[in-house]
Amino acid sequence: MKRAIVWFSVVGGLGLITAVALTVIEGVNYRLREEQGLDPIRAADWVAGATVAGFAVFAISAVALVALAVSAGQRPPDEIPE
Repeated sequence: MKRAIVWFSVVGGLGLITAVALTVIEGVNYRLREEQGLDPIRAADWVAGATVAGFAVFAISAVALVALAVSAGQRPPDEIPE
């Protein structure tokens, strides 16, 4: 159970970091194009897809961690696997 908690925490954190980093990078790119007098363009499809995937991985990991916490809370302490 401890490995699952660590695994879901790491994967969820990586998903969140990916989504936030891509959002910030594309925001800076948008602002730079705007300052240069160019028409700001939409983010590339792969950037949008990776951002959504990062948030999805984070959300799934958060739900899994809540489920692990609830299931661990319903068992007596001597029955929780290591």
